[in-house]
Amino acid sequence: MDRRGEVLKLSEEVVKKILEYGTELDEYYRKFREFRVMEDSLSFQSALINVEHGFFMVVQSFNILKEQLNFLKVAAQKGEVF
Repeated sequence: MDRRGEVLKLSEEVVKKILEYGTELDEYYRKFREFRVMEDSLSFQSALINVEHGFFMVVQSFNILKEQLNFLKVAAQKGEVF
């Protein structure tokens, strides 16, 4: 049973959501960064840096997912996985 068309459609929907979430996450990241820059307490700055790092890791995960979805698209079109 060939479900490539359905898979590609779902993949495209996921990529669109990733871009939406990424934009929204970037806004939150910028707010936390602004708080860190204005913070006087070094220990609280450290905690805020850890939050910023968490945002970075989420973005990296989104990038990996987008890359894998692109590989899926190539595999569906060529009929092979590399």
